Amino acid sequence: MMRSPQMKFRLFGFFTLCCAIAINLCSVRIQNGYSQTTKSTPALSVAEQDLLNEINQARAQPQTYATYLEQLKPLFKGKDYTATGQETLTTQEGWDAVEDAIRFLRAAKPLGPLGASQGLCLAASDHVKDQSASGATGHAGSDRTMIEQRAKPYGTWQGGIGESLTYGNESARERILTWLIDDGVATRGHRKRMMSQDYMVAGVSCGPHPEYGTMCVLTLAGGFTDSVMARTPTNNKSNNNLTNRPAAVSVGASTNSASKDAAKTTTGAGVANANRKKSPR
Repeated sequence: MMRSPQMKFRLFGFFTLCCAIAINLCSVRIQNGYSQTTKSTPALSVAEQDLLNEINQARAQPQTYATYLEQLKPLFKGKDYTATGQETLTTQEGWDAVEDAIRFLRAAKPLGPLGASQGLCLAASDHVKDQSASGATGHAGSDRTMIEQRAKPYGTWQGGIGESLTYGNESARERILTWLIDDGVATRGHRKRMMSQDYMVAGVSCGPHPEYGTMCVLTLAGGFTDSVMARTPTNNKSNNNLTNRPAAVSVGASTNSASKDAAKTTTGAGVANANRKKSPR
């Protein structure tokens, strides 16, 4: 029997779950001056580096990502989304959510890149390892810890701290476009956090997932100061050699992709997002 996570997000006919939390701290961790400098440089896998690069490209070139999203319009009919050769998916908001993202991106100003934080990468990696073993989804670890508990051993953060998750064999670009659209999420929290100047450092970790094939965790903070544990040489390594599949969307390109796990309808959030069941292979 398939597990039922709260939100399973999907874009271009692939299963994805994107969920996020943001914690705006009113404690000694909040400082007026945010730093995006850490004392060690994380060694990211190809998939992890691709994801961070894609996020930074979206921050630097919001107009380009608006163009990517505009290419999806022919694939929508009402709330139904149909990629070429794929089964139809029913979204929460249909084209309206994509159009909202386009308006946001057209009005957005370029932002500087997120710096890679060793401590935040380690916190993300712990969650990936946990769910790679358990097959669970969502923000809570098997020991019920959340992002702030996972980050604490590796250092201290400044400003807010947040976490976004994605499950499925997506390209890095598809993962980012899903977060930008944020279909069914009233606050558009994934989009706002990723495209906010208040977040200056990030941790990324990707790894295998027994149900969805691949999962990636993105952690964001205003700044992060690594602890001694985070700076330990044995911690400065990625634990996988995963790669993302190539992006199906680019300027001037068609938006074709393939999946054998498409479902015909969905009532969840995301684009095309979902609480869905897998169709038979």
